Amino acid sequence: MKQSFQNTRYRAILLLTGLMLAMTAMAQTLTNDALDLSGMWRFQLDPMGFGKTPGSELYLDKLSETIMLPGSTDQGGKGIKNTARYVDRLNRKFEYQGAAWYQREVVIPEDWADREIYLKLERCHWETTVYVDDKEAGMKEHLSTPNTFVLTPLLTPGIHTLTICVNNTLKYPMDQWNHGTTEYTQTNWNGIAGDILLYAKEKAHIRQINVYPDVSSKAVEVSVQPAPLKTGQTGKLELCIREQGGKIIVRQTLNADSLQVHAGIRQTLPMGNRVKPWDEFTPYLYEIEASWNVDGKTDTQTRTFGMRNVEQGKHHIRLNGRDIHLRGVLDCAVFPLTGYPSTNVDDWKRIFTTIKEYGMNHVRFHSWCPPEAAFEAGDEVGMYLQAELPMWIKDVGKYPDRRDFFEKEMYAILDAYGNHPSFILMCNGNENEGDFAVLEDLVKKAQKYDNRRLYSASTARTHTPSDQYYVSHVTSKGWITVYEGKPSTDWDRCKESDIDVPVIAHETGQRCMYPNFEEIKKYTGVVEARNFEVFRERLAKNGMLHQANDFFRATGAHTVLQYKEVNESLLRTRNSGGFQLLGLADFPGQGSAFVGILDAFWESKGLVTPEKFRESCAPTVLLARLPKRTFRNREKLKAKMEIYHFGKDALNSRKLNWTLIGEDGTVYHKGSLKTKSIQPATVDSLGIIELPLNGMDSARKLTLKAELGGIHNEWDVWVYPEQPKTEQHNFVYTRTWNDETKQWLNEGKNVLLIPEKCKGRKAHFASHFWNPIMFNWNPMIVGTLIDNEHPAFRDFPTRNYADWQWWDILNYSTALELDELKEITPLIQSIDSYETNQKLGISFEAKVGKGKLFVLCADPEKKIDERPAMQQLLTSVRNYVSSGHFNPTKSLPVYLLDALFAPASEEKSGDKGSKAIELLLNK
Repeated sequence: MKQSFQNTRYRAILLLTGLMLAMTAMAQTLTNDALDLSGMWRFQLDPMGFGKTPGSELYLDKLSETIMLPGSTDQGGKGIKNTARYVDRLNRKFEYQGAAWYQREVVIPEDWADREIYLKLERCHWETTVYVDDKEAGMKEHLSTPNTFVLTPLLTPGIHTLTICVNNTLKYPMDQWNHGTTEYTQTNWNGIAGDILLYAKEKAHIRQINVYPDVSSKAVEVSVQPAPLKTGQTGKLELCIREQGGKIIVRQTLNADSLQVHAGIRQTLPMGNRVKPWDEFTPYLYEIEASWNVDGKTDTQTRTFGMRNVEQGKHHIRLNGRDIHLRGVLDCAVFPLTGYPSTNVDDWKRIFTTIKEYGMNHVRFHSWCPPEAAFEAGDEVGMYLQAELPMWIKDVGKYPDRRDFFEKEMYAILDAYGNHPSFILMCNGNENEGDFAVLEDLVKKAQKYDNRRLYSASTARTHTPSDQYYVSHVTSKGWITVYEGKPSTDWDRCKESDIDVPVIAHETGQRCMYPNFEEIKKYTGVVEARNFEVFRERLAKNGMLHQANDFFRATGAHTVLQYKEVNESLLRTRNSGGFQLLGLADFPGQGSAFVGILDAFWESKGLVTPEKFRESCAPTVLLARLPKRTFRNREKLKAKMEIYHFGKDALNSRKLNWTLIGEDGTVYHKGSLKTKSIQPATVDSLGIIELPLNGMDSARKLTLKAELGGIHNEWDVWVYPEQPKTEQHNFVYTRTWNDETKQWLNEGKNVLLIPEKCKGRKAHFASHFWNPIMFNWNPMIVGTLIDNEHPAFRDFPTRNYADWQWWDILNYSTALELDELKEITPLIQSIDSYETNQKLGISFEAKVGKGKLFVLCADPEKKIDERPAMQQLLTSVRNYVSSGHFNPTKSLPVYLLDALFAPASEEKSGDKGSKAIELLLNK
C-alpha cells in the first residue's frame, strides 16, 4: 500500500511538472524564427554568490520565486526594502547588489535542428552568464548594447531549462558618477530591460551590415559580412534599397566565394539623382534589404539608414557639406519610473520631440550610451546624438582589465548603432583625468574602425591632437562655457572659441531653482522623492511652507531669465560649434540639481512655453547687443541687431520690424530696418537701432521687441527719470543700529535703516550653481522673492523675482538671517537653499516701540553714480517711508534687532555727504 501511494504521488508530481513546463512553453511566442521570452520567470537572489558553486543549494536548481522580464529586481520588489531618506538623490524602494538568477523552460521547434541559435538579451545590468540545462553557455558584460549568446551546441529541439545569472556588482573601479552604473540617476539596477529573444539563423547567415553614404556622389557603399563558408561554397547576395514608401531605388545581385566572404563583401550602389539627404530638417530614411542565399537557404536582413556625411570643419561640425550649430541638452539617464532606460521607440520620440519643441537639435548622452530605440527615434525625429562610454574616472589607464572593457564596449557600440544617421558624435566619457594617451588611442581606433562620425577623447579636461571636435568649459584661449548671463548683451566667446577644431560649450547654465513639491506625487515607480519630502519638512519647520510655491515660481522664472542670456551669448559667438545646456530637464541626483525648466519626466513645470523659449533658442534667432539694461531718461537706447540663422534655407531680403513698448501696451517708438538676404550657417549684423528716452518722466519697464519674417524676440530695459519725483521726507535716515536709533523709535519716529554692517550672507543675483548640496559654497541662495505689489516699490517697477535691474542691487546687498523673526515676511527675500531653508531677507519693515522701522541691507554708496536702478530703488523707498502708506503690521522687540546688526560707526543721519543722502533727504 505504501509503495503504491508513493508511486501515485511520484506520477502526480511528474504530471504537474509536465503541465508547468508545458504552460511555460506556451508562454513563449514564436514570430519570424524568433521566440519572445518576455513574461514570468522563476527567480532567486544570490547575494553571497553561491549559485555558481557546483553542489551548492542554489546551483542551477529550480528557483523558488517569480519575477517579470523585461524588468528589474526593483520593479519586482526584490532585495532589501529601503527606508533611507537620502537628500542627494531619489530613493529606491528596494535595493540590491549582487547575483540574481532568472530561469524558465523553453521549447525549441523541430525546424531549428540544423540552424544557428542565438539568445539576445537587451540592456542587461551588468555581468550576464547564461546556462542551458546544466551547461554554462558563456558570459557577457556589455552595458551599452545587447548581449548575444550562441547556444547552437546546447539547444536541440524539445524542452530545455534556460537559466540567466545577472550580477550588478560593480565589476571594475568605475568611480561613483558615470551614468551607466551610478545610483544617482538610473540606479545600479539588476535585471534585463529590453528584448529577450531566442532566434534561429541559417548556418550561412549575415552577421553584420554597414552602410556608408556618400552624399556628394549620390551613392552608398554597403558592407556585408556573412558567416564563413566552407571551401568551395558560393553564395548569392541580393541588395535592394527602398524609399520610405517602399519604392525600389536600386537592386543588385552578386556572387561571392569563401575567400570573398572571409574578406567581407563591399558593393557601391547608386542612389539616383533625386536622393534625399538626412538632417534635422528633413530626417529622410531609406531601407536596405540584404538577402544571402547559400545552397538554397536564404537569410534576409534589413537596416535603416540616412544619406548624411559628417565632417570636421574649421569652427563648426559639417553635415552634408554645410556648417551646423549644435543647440544641445544633456541626457543623464534619469528614468524615475523604471530606474533604467526605455527600450521603446515611442518613449524616446516623445523626449526628442519635446527637446525639439524647445528649439534644440542635439542630445549629449552624458557618460552613457542609450539603447537602440533612442537611435531609431533620433533618426526619425532628426536629432543629432552624441553617445559616450560609461566613463567618468579620475585614473584613466590604471587598470588594464577596465581599459579592455572600455575598448570592447566602444566596438560594440559602433557595431550595434553605427548605421544610424542620428549618431554623429562619439566621446569616451565625461571630465576624465589620468593617462590621456589611453583615451587618444581609443579615438584613433574608433576613427579607423568607423569613419561615419566624429570622435573626441573626453568632454573637458584635455584637448588631444586626435580630437575631431572638443567639448569643454575652457580652451587655451579662455572660458567658452557660459553659466550665467549679465545685463549687457554686447559680448560673446569668439576669441575663446578660436582653436583648431570645432568647440562646443560644455554644460552651460546649471542654475538651480527651488523644487516643486507638487511633483512628489508623480514618483510612482521604483524610486520615491524622499529628498523632496525632507526639503519640504525643513521648510515647514522654519515656518515658510506657505511660500513653497512662490519660491518655486520665482526661482524658476529667474532660471528661465538666465538661460535666455546664456543661450543668446553663444548664438552671438560666430565661431562657436554649439553648446550643451545643463539642463532642459532636472537632474535629481548628485545632491538634487533642480536646474531644468522641465521636470525629471521631461514634462513642463509651467515656467515657460516652448514658443517663448524658442525665441532665444531655435534654428533662427534675432539678437540684440545692448550695452546695459538700465538707463536714465536723458540717455539713448542703442541696440546692434543681429541674426543667428542655421535654418534650412536662405532668408530673402525683408524688413526687421521693431517696437519699444511699455507694460501697459503703450508704443513709445517703432521702426524697421531693411535687411539683406541671409544665408544659412550665418551670424550676421542687421543694423543699429538708436532712439531717445526723453519724455519718460517716471520709472518704467520697457520691452524692445523685434520681428523678421515671423521670427520674434524681445529684451527688457528699464528707464528712470534723471530728476525723480520725491515726497517731503518725515523720517530719520541712518546707517547705524545704536542707542540713538532705538531712541528715535521709542519717540515714535519713522526710521529708515540702511546699515553699514549687518550679520548675514553676501547676496548674489545669479542663483546657486548646480546644487547647494554638492557645491556647498556661499551664498547658498537660489533666487529672490519680491513683494512687488507692496507700496515700497510703487516707484520701482518690478516683477516678483529678480530681473536684470536687480543685478547690481543684489550683488551689493546682504541677506540677513531672519529665522527668529517668526512673524516677519521680508519685502525682498533671498531664497535660501532647500538644504537648509533659512529665512533670509534684504529688506523688511516692523513696528518697534512707538516707532516704525524700514530696513534695507543694500549698499547705497558704492559706485552709486553708475547704478541708476539702486538710485531709483532708494527714491521709491524714500517716498514710501515718507508716505501715509508706511504702516507696518508686525511688531519686533529690540533684542531681536540687536542680534541682526553689528556695531558700526556712530555717525548720525545726514553726517555723511553722498548721493544716497541727496536722494533720501533732498539735500
